[in-house]
Amino acid sequence: MGKFNTTQKGTTYFLPKKLMLSQTPMIILGVIILSCWLSACDLLPGSETPTPQSSTPESERTQPDTESSPDIVSTPNFDLPEPTLSPQPRLNIWLPPEIASRTEAGSVIFSDQLLAFNNTNPDLIITVEQKTVSGQGGLLNYLRTGQTVAPSILPDLIALPVQQIKTVSDEGLIFPLEDVLDPASLENLYPVAQAWSTHNNHIFAYPFAITELPLLEYSSSITETPPIQWQTFITNMERTLVLPAAGSPGAKLALQFYLQAGGTLENEAGQAALELEPLTFALQQIYTARQNGFILPQSSNLSSIGEGRILVQNGTADYALSASDEFLKGRTEDSLFSFVAIPGSDESPTPLVSGWGWVITTSDPTKKAIAADLITTLSEPENLGDWSLNSKILPANPLAFAQWPSEDTFTAFANQALLRANTIPFTNNNTIMRVLEDAVFDVVSLSKTAEEAAAFAVSALQPDS
Repeated sequence: MGKFNTTQKGTTYFLPKKLMLSQTPMIILGVIILSCWLSACDLLPGSETPTPQSSTPESERTQPDTESSPDIVSTPNFDLPEPTLSPQPRLNIWLPPEIASRTEAGSVIFSDQLLAFNNTNPDLIITVEQKTVSGQGGLLNYLRTGQTVAPSILPDLIALPVQQIKTVSDEGLIFPLEDVLDPASLENLYPVAQAWSTHNNHIFAYPFAITELPLLEYSSSITETPPIQWQTFITNMERTLVLPAAGSPGAKLALQFYLQAGGTLENEAGQAALELEPLTFALQQIYTARQNGFILPQSSNLSSIGEGRILVQNGTADYALSASDEFLKGRTEDSLFSFVAIPGSDESPTPLVSGWGWVITTSDPTKKAIAADLITTLSEPENLGDWSLNSKILPANPLAFAQWPSEDTFTAFANQALLRANTIPFTNNNTIMRVLEDAVFDVVSLSKTAEEAAAFAVSALQPDS
């Protein structure tokens, strides 16, 4: 975050990896304690100030009036009690870099909102640390191992990818919110975000951001409106599409086509599985586009959306498979990119999205209540709108779009898409996603036909294969 800010009630430090907020006037308290200590020193035995030697002759000194002078009483010996200070409430927040430092402007907005919350809770100390979600030093690893090793360092509130919510709730790493949060506050969220909030009849998360909304980006020099039917779209031989076929973007496109064709993701035994017919149909859409030259040959060498966007920028391709995160972060006031929904068989397929949610990781009733108050504050439409706009990420509450520019056509596009969106059912390293990634690469590289790639993918998921 890299910001230093001094307020009237205290000093706040924003560090790249850690942020601490404290509004208690500790300096004044320190002066009071120091003054008491100095006064006590004057009362202790042996602490009298030595009397300086007088230069007046002994004979000229005035003798004390022993009849009127009181008896000299020695200072009693006693110990001052240690001042007792009640512990300050503390809230530890862990955030992944994708949220804490996605953009500099978003980081500033977030820190300002924390300061505003701290002003209404002046005795509260808030610390914010950046932690990756997974890996040895990630927040999930800390939550799983820290309870028995160092519970005092664990967070009270974290931001978590929505695909992780069910798993960590089953592990007992996060706690239900219905006792500290009004369930009615979730009713304003997009339907897909509402679904993320609950598991096993409990509210475990408060979703606040939506990511990976799929779309096509294209040069604003293209004046015709792209068709919504894929087969019509790919027959325009004057245009080309770049599709990252060596990574997850290609697999997600195939997954959307597969689900639109009626495919399922489990067999009757509840095991991960793909169906041959709808998968063949999905892969055929991509294979045909590559075979007729609409999809660029170099697509098989690309693994990320960013690589594809570059080819549109330099004029190599006309269209690029993209997503809301990259589009919002990459556009500027002078941006030459336009956007459109991904064409499908008859209409655009149901958008598959992911997101982030607030979850509480402490069972302490006091800390849970404070964390819930902060969630409520950060999720207010005005606050969420300011943060999402500056962080260049979609809000989970449509009311937050009121803070976005009214003339922004992407706002209306995203709002309509999110009203019909569904959840990406698994993470990129899921077995099905890896199988689909291989299948898309095979058809884009023309090493397999759609039928061959589909058959291979289906067999790869069978237990006896």
